[in-house]
Amino acid sequence: GMSVFTTNLTKEDFSPEFLKKFAARLRAQVAPRVSKTRALLYWLGILDVGRLGLYDLLKNELEDFFINGAEAAIKKYNLPESELDHIEYRGCVLSEEERRAINLKTLVPRSSYTNGRHEMGYNFGGNHFLEIHAVEKILDKDLALRSDLREGQLVMMYHGGGGHATYHLGRYFAHREKNTRAERFVLFWLKLLFHFGSSDGIKNFRARWNAYFSHKPFPEIPADSTEGKRLWQSIQIALNYGYAFRVALLKRINDALPPKAGKATGEAHFLWDAAHNSITLENVDGRMLMVHRQDAMRVFSDKPVMIAGNYNTLSCIGMGSAGAAKTFWSCTPSAAKTIEKRAQTPNPEHYTLVSKRKNPDLKKIDHIASDGLFAVVQELEKEDIIKPIALLRPLGGIKGH
Repeated sequence: GMSVFTTNLTKEDFSPEFLKKFAARLRAQVAPRVSKTRALLYWLGILDVGRLGLYDLLKNELEDFFINGAEAAIKKYNLPESELDHIEYRGCVLSEEERRAINLKTLVPRSSYTNGRHEMGYNFGGNHFLEIHAVEKILDKDLALRSDLREGQLVMMYHGGGGHATYHLGRYFAHREKNTRAERFVLFWLKLLFHFGSSDGIKNFRARWNAYFSHKPFPEIPADSTEGKRLWQSIQIALNYGYAFRVALLKRINDALPPKAGKATGEAHFLWDAAHNSITLENVDGRMLMVHRQDAMRVFSDKPVMIAGNYNTLSCIGMGSAGAAKTFWSCTPSAAKTIEKRAQTPNPEHYTLVSKRKNPDLKKIDHIASDGLFAVVQELEKEDIIKPIALLRPLGGIKGH
């Protein structure tokens, strides 16, 4: 998913020491690294992580996250209910009727019940990140005022997965060719037991084999079939868990922010939170259709839209506009590909400091020109998909599992 958080801090509050303290406090409750063998045993559900940290879940809390999404996390972490107004679908894609129909025993693998309860809100590996930005320029004063954005303000941007459980569900309910040969071998047997270890599994053998084991790209599964309904439920609970996971990140951020010098404690709130890989049922020109967004965000009129640049360029915050109807209310969350294709003109006046878990020293990365971001934003504005509000300059980043 993608999240942007506003804070009551300013650019003057940021420093290398600020970043080091913030990163250390953010990681304080993260479990120590384990061997690949132990990680596999966690995955298999043979070993339980055991410890319950400040952000970890009991079994019933995990189930609450699957069913009720962000609302359950707001209650768990004692955050204001108003944060739900800044999450798409208020952080839950299940209706009351759909919630009553869910049987988690048929949807959630054993591995999710073990390590899916841990490390909530912490995932900065691979291309995932949490970045601290300063608002460099306001492009629309009225929209900025409505969005609680002002020049010099510190904001944070997150891009990442939705936690362990969404990772599991995405692999048990699909055939991922990108996995290594060893991963595919282990996962084959785990999936076999999960999908066919019951009378329902045997009864629906053909549909499940076609959907989760065949090498056929985009296997068709009728939505109104038994297996179609089961697959649909797995997608819905994964989205809910993802929203809850990012609420946990908001809690971590608030706990980790150093006190604001001479003033109130640093605070963070959602500006907007959204999934960037999703399948939802939507009314499109009078027809109810399933809309699949892969590396794309749902655009809502008059709600924020995040267009991330790179770790060494500007990013943009916009507001959704009516022209998004022609793109099925969808928009890219990133200009990175366009930036990478353009000339990397140095901009050494600015730099980003990066904190990695395995390295106590901060890494300094000089910035480059933001022409690629401007090109993407210009096209989105021209098509009336977004109205640009503000440009953000990255100051610091946090990386590493």
